[in-house]
Amino acid sequence: MKELAADMDAETEFRRRLECVAVPDEMRDLPRDRRGYPIPAIVFRDAGGTPHFTINDAGMSLRALEEDRCPICWGRLTRGRWFVGGPLSALHERGAFGDPPGHRACVGYALQVCPYLAAPSYAKRIDDRGLVRRAGLAVAMDPTVVPERPALFVAVMAVGQSVRKGATISIRPKKPYRAIEYWRRGRRLPDDEGAAIAAAILGEPLPQPGAPRILRP
Repeated sequence: MKELAADMDAETEFRRRLECVAVPDEMRDLPRDRRGYPIPAIVFRDAGGTPHFTINDAGMSLRALEEDRCPICWGRLTRGRWFVGGPLSALHERGAFGDPPGHRACVGYALQVCPYLAAPSYAKRIDDRGLVRRAGLAVAMDPTVVPERPALFVAVMAVGQSVRKGATISIRPKKPYRAIEYWRRGRRLPDDEGAAIAAAILGEPLPQPGAPRILRP
């Protein structure tokens, strides 16, 4: 009962943040979903126009990288840019990101109110086979990427990146990082607390490497 009450309190807090956290100037012209949440530029929309926040439009992701644009607001990036992912993407020696980097303001807003990044009970999976079939898509899934939402998100700031293109896009920020932040359920954690959670996750066995697989309709 206590856990259920805690989850309900966290969900209420998340909905309050949706109303209270100011939308950055960079994002004010973005279209909104039915709740009023700004839809990032690279988010996939199905035939009915519904955005799916766990699935990126592959073509738009590639354009963002090639044109050096923020994947959220579609504005041009500066030299310093922010990457968001799980601890394995950010901190493992073989780690890489699948999403393009963004502006600090856009990333900071998303980490607080994006349903996938911040909602306590958001449980949709990235590899939604039903959606893939209905949309007629071929979606590349990398077996080294954890399919469930990470228990912790790590945001890192770097001054550049290298990109490897194939069945999936692999983005490695230039190291050393200029800044590291730890986020959970829409709130930034103290560095020592976040680092301890990340270290525990990094200590678990890694997914077995292998060739990316293609989910086809």
